[in-house]
Amino acid sequence: MTTKTPDQACDRQLADPVRAKVEVIGMSKQGRVLRGLLVTMFCLAAGQAAAEAPFVPPGLSPPDYEVTTTATKSYDPKESSQIVMHHGNWTHVTTSIDSSTGQYYRSSGITIGFYDWSVGISRDRLRLNGVDYEARNTGERQNHLGESCTVWETQRNKPEVYGRLKSSESSCVTDDGIELWHRSIYGDKVGRSIEATKIERRPVSDNEVHPPRSLLALDWPEQDAPERSTKPDYEVVMELSVGADRPTPVIRTVRQSGLWRFTEEIDGPRRNIAITYDSGTRLSYESDSAGIPNRLSIWPLKSGLPVSTSAALPDPRYAPKDLGRSDTILGESCRWYHMNPGWTHGFTSACKTEDGIVLKEESHSRIDDRTWTATRLTRRPVSIDEVKPPAELLQPHTWGLD
Repeated sequence: MTTKTPDQACDRQLADPVRAKVEVIGMSKQGRVLRGLLVTMFCLAAGQAAAEAPFVPPGLSPPDYEVTTTATKSYDPKESSQIVMHHGNWTHVTTSIDSSTGQYYRSSGITIGFYDWSVGISRDRLRLNGVDYEARNTGERQNHLGESCTVWETQRNKPEVYGRLKSSESSCVTDDGIELWHRSIYGDKVGRSIEATKIERRPVSDNEVHPPRSLLALDWPEQDAPERSTKPDYEVVMELSVGADRPTPVIRTVRQSGLWRFTEEIDGPRRNIAITYDSGTRLSYESDSAGIPNRLSIWPLKSGLPVSTSAALPDPRYAPKDLGRSDTILGESCRWYHMNPGWTHGFTSACKTEDGIVLKEESHSRIDDRTWTATRLTRRPVSIDEVKPPAELLQPHTWGLD
């Protein structure tokens, strides 16, 4: 059996959802950078989520508490500290007791990352097929900071996926549900360790653990932006070529308004949305297969990330390459380009009009092949309101924040 590293397995298992997400980002140079960033962020989140979210054994409801922790990594000599506060259904992990930034966890499974440069909300934890997440009580008891705790193995990899590479996550938890340490073990070595250095059972207020309502506020313009790109405003509707047995078509709608672009994909109840500004993603949303909001990411304009200009990656290896053939779609002439040269995980070609509108797109990867074809194109003024996300996505009750 071939041994797979965690990164390889993560890339293989996440290839389809990550590709679906980056497809709506676009084929810009920044989009290619974001592909790598998305894979990295998802894999890191999967590997570290258990370490960052305090583990609570089934059936326990921890009391209010504040715990100061120190984190160490085998690959980084620097230590970092965090403060963990818990009250009711919410836990807040931050670097400063006076800071509203950091990670927020709700007992129902909602995870929120709130920082100056980005906001991320997820209704459930990303789970990989190669990992067994069943928590197991090892029966081992330890003492830490004068407190007695039980060791739980919270997850472990599956040998049929990772081969001989063994990894697991463990936590030591007090009888009233406070995590005193958490360890990530790779082989026979501790790769990451988080240990409590101070424990205080004290009343914790709602304000200390509830995410701020401002996290869903956008700093986008309320009116059409004064700057305009050289490309025209337009709306194009595309359909994915799928099997005849599918009950409904898969539809992609793209609206361009100056430097803003709104892209939505609808597959039955499932819905994905990406909004970009000047080739940088500003909002990404996806529902689950039943249409229930599942993940939302926002990058404020003030953060400066991840917006870039065309000069950000001058390497000509990544510039679209003319394939030397043309086509006619919806009565419009378009020319075929290889959109992602230098990208080793697949091949995407697009037929673009002279003013840059994609009328057909073909992508090939180790997962599958996809072809999007335009069924309607309208060149018209597109207002800023038409590229904003649906209002319900920014309502606290949508994400259980009420």
